[in-house]
Amino acid sequence: MIKYSLFFTLLALRLFYQPSNAQEIIAPFASTTYTSPQITKNLPTLINFNGNITNNRVLLQWQVNENEAADQFEIEKSTDGKNFSIAALVFGTDKPETDNYWFYEKAKQTKFYYRVKMISKAKKATYSSVIVINPKS
Repeated sequence: MIKYSLFFTLLALRLFYQPSNAQEIIAPFASTTYTSPQITKNLPTLINFNGNITNNRVLLQWQVNENEAADQFEIEKSTDGKNFSIAALVFGTDKPETDNYWFYEKAKQTKFYYRVKMISKAKKATYSSVIVINPKS
């Protein structure tokens, strides 16, 4: 029993104690410091955004570049062009480069303002310009 306790004590000292004059051994492939790679996520950019009324439906269409960085799109709607609320949520695809998106809803008899809030996978947001859909024109 004493043999084992002495063995474990020596093993513990060897593992946790290193003399001050001991040289550090580093494998040729190892690095003394580790720096995590910087992952930069591009933001999706809007190529075009338009809307119209077809068959009594408001149809919004938009196209984005850097689509793989897009997480989701919030369609925002307003009656005055200033105070917007979410009308719909469209999830992004993982298609690389460019992709097209659509949203439609039943047309009302009043003028509405629409914009798209683009949210990247890095949770950064950008807005499209505002378009006006007026069924009376």
